[in-house]
Amino acid sequence: MEKLYDEIDHASKEGIVLCFALAKVYDDLGDVDRCFALLTEGNHHHKAGKTDTIEDARATAHGVRQIFARRTVKPLSPVEDCQPLFIVGMPRSGTTLVEQILASHSAVYGGGELKLMGQWCYGYLKLFKEYGDAAPLNNYLPQLREHYLKGIAELTSKHFVTDKMPVNFFWLGFILAALPNARIIHTVRDPMAVCWSIFKTPFAGSSNGFSCDLRDIGAFFTIYRELMAFWNDKYRHNIYSLHYESLTRHQQQETADLLEFCGLTWEDACLEFHENPRKVNTASKQQVRQPMYQDSSDA
Repeated sequence: MEKLYDEIDHASKEGIVLCFALAKVYDDLGDVDRCFALLTEGNHHHKAGKTDTIEDARATAHGVRQIFARRTVKPLSPVEDCQPLFIVGMPRSGTTLVEQILASHSAVYGGGELKLMGQWCYGYLKLFKEYGDAAPLNNYLPQLREHYLKGIAELTSKHFVTDKMPVNFFWLGFILAALPNARIIHTVRDPMAVCWSIFKTPFAGSSNGFSCDLRDIGAFFTIYRELMAFWNDKYRHNIYSLHYESLTRHQQQETADLLEFCGLTWEDACLEFHENPRKVNTASKQQVRQPMYQDSSDA
């Protein structure tokens, strides 16, 4: 691998993949310095393919706070024919694992990282920035609900549906206003572990630009933590915090508590989530193919 590393263009797609792969080898060998150097280089080149910035995240969080801090948003009536289960948190905080557990239940469809909520909310945020109170959210909530439920109906007819787009934490106020019976599962992981895990992961696509720089990762974590504190102050009883480390150490009890919060009956299959053959498209796809061990909480 080192010979190939010396010969390949490090800025190419293949070179970036090799940087991260070689970094893992040195991480496993305990050579932290070499691992970090390779991750730094790999992330430097990987960032060139990203289109969003940490400033975009700051602006989004600020706009959302403006909408919900001083205004009364009246929620719509509960949805009867669908029970959305939103799994939110930092990337690499256990959202894929939690979805795999829930999707192993016979009554649940695992939707994966759906873009439905973000698509609409980003659009409304632009509208609000331009027109302010002349475009009150209450007038647009039925449109948001219709947009989201239509997208879900195209995926499944099951009543319980997971949406594990981690950055939906930006939109919790919108979610609970348009879909007041939605369950919000907030996955929480040790800050150092989750930030280091993000830095070691070459996320696909043009988003998650913050993930390529340790300072940006730290800044994004602060944005996330402050916004979740804001939502918890407003919707404390609607948000269930599930700690990743506790889940890996107390699997059965945490799984039982999770199912109860979601309104689901117990099924043993939720403990055997690794046997679920459903397709997983995230960076954690290998983890959810293995049984849960205590060491699963390591970065």
